Amino acid sequence: MKRQKTSLFVIVDPTAEHQVALVKALLIAKLGNCHIHAFLCTYRDVRQAQEYSSRKDFKHRSLEEAEGWLEGLMEPCLQSGVSYTTEVIWNSKWVESAIRAIEKSACDLIVKSSFHHSKALRFFSKTSDYHLIHHCASPILFTHQGQDWRSDRLLACLDLESTDPQHARLNGEIIRDARAFADIVGMDLYIACAYSEMIDSDHLPIKSHGEEISQEQLGELYNVDPTRILLRQGSTIETLCAICEEIDPSIVILGSIARSGISGKLIGTTAEKLLDLIDADLLTVN
Repeated sequence: MKRQKTSLFVIVDPTAEHQVALVKALLIAKLGNCHIHAFLCTYRDVRQAQEYSSRKDFKHRSLEEAEGWLEGLMEPCLQSGVSYTTEVIWNSKWVESAIRAIEKSACDLIVKSSFHHSKALRFFSKTSDYHLIHHCASPILFTHQGQDWRSDRLLACLDLESTDPQHARLNGEIIRDARAFADIVGMDLYIACAYSEMIDSDHLPIKSHGEEISQEQLGELYNVDPTRILLRQGSTIETLCAICEEIDPSIVILGSIARSGISGKLIGTTAEKLLDLIDADLLTVN
C-alpha cells in the first residue's frame, strides 16, 4: 500500500438496504487510518419523469436525492472520525462508470459486496465481479458480510508450481499485499499452495537438492511461521476450498491474471470460482 494514508474505493449498491462493502470499508479504515471514497452510480428510466418539467430537471433532482442518500450512509464515518469523499454518477452502465472512476482515483484498494452466483450465470454471462477483476489494476476486496471478521486468520494463496515469470511476480505482489493487509486488520498470515505433482524449486531462491520443498524452507523464504504454511497436493479449487474449511480464514488473498479469448471465457480464473464456493472475504491481486 503505497501512500501514507491508504485510499479505499467503495462501490455503493443503490439497490441494497444494507451496504456490506461500506460497513467493511469503515472497519478497515478505522483499523488502518484509511480514507474512504464512496462511489455511487445511479440511473432512473425517463418514463419516471412525467412529474418533472424536463428530463434535465428529472436528472438533476434524481442526482440530488442520490447524493443526499449517500451522505446519510456516510454518517458512521463522521461519527468515527474517518475521512471520506463521495462521488455520484448518472449512468445506466454502472460497471463501466465504476471502472473509469477507479482508474482516475488511483486507489489502493477497491471494496465491493458480492454474493454466490450459480455456475450457469458465471458461465453464460460476465458478472460485474468478472469485469472488475479483468479491468482493474488495484486489489479488490469482495465481501459477503458487513460485520467483524469471524477469525484472526488471513490466507494467501500462491502458485509455486508455475515457472512463468508473471506468476513469480504475482506471488510477490500477493505476499506484499497480504502482509500489509494482515498488519492493518491485525490477523495472522497463513500461506497455501496447491500443486499437482511436485514443486520444482529451480525458479525459487531455495536449495532443495532435488527433494520436495518443505514448510520450513517456505517459512524462511516468506518470513512466516512454518506451521502456517499449507502445502497440499490436488486440484487448485478443491484443495483451497478444503484448506478454507480447515482453518476458517476471514480473508483469502490470491492472484488473478486476466485471460482473454475463448480460454478466458470457458476456464475463468480461480478467483471467480472461489467467490462462489467460500464464505470468506476474497481479496484479488493483479
